[in-house]
Amino acid sequence: MRALMFGQRGPFPFAGLFIDTMNGPDVTVGWSGQVAGAFDPLVAWRASRAISHALTRAGPPQANRRRALSILWARLDGVRHEELGPMRGKDLAILLVARDDEGWAISGVGMGEVYLVDENQFRPWITGAHPLLCEPGLPARRPGALLIDELDGVLVGVRMGQPSPNGRCVADVLPRCGVHQ
Repeated sequence: MRALMFGQRGPFPFAGLFIDTMNGPDVTVGWSGQVAGAFDPLVAWRASRAISHALTRAGPPQANRRRALSILWARLDGVRHEELGPMRGKDLAILLVARDDEGWAISGVGMGEVYLVDENQFRPWITGAHPLLCEPGLPARRPGALLIDELDGVLVGVRMGQPSPNGRCVADVLPRCGVHQ
């Protein structure tokens, strides 16, 4: 299972980028996101480490897919905003995914589009008006989750305000997500 974030434009496309996956007995969770990416790379790195540490510190959630996402959001609630760079986390974009025997749950903030990479194709998956696509930042209340039965492929979040990568081939997209083939 993979969740990726399309790197931002500019000289440091991966500044503040974080990505991880954790496998538990009942659920696998994964995420990718970016915070403080417009600032000094060291500031961005510290902010991304604060997010990563909050999400991983207690190990994989011991829950079903929907509850697992709620647990991850609760872990983010505990991050001190001053650790998240000059914007205090108001620039956070994150894509969270969870998979259990029943299917998938997807949640996030700060994305303008979500794409699916499957069988060497890169295509729009969620665009337009959808609750998953919203302003960046630590949410005041926990976002909901999109529940689906099956998902084959890799999800790629595109930050709100970033140009759409639609029409690009997979060989161009994955390196922009920090994936080297």
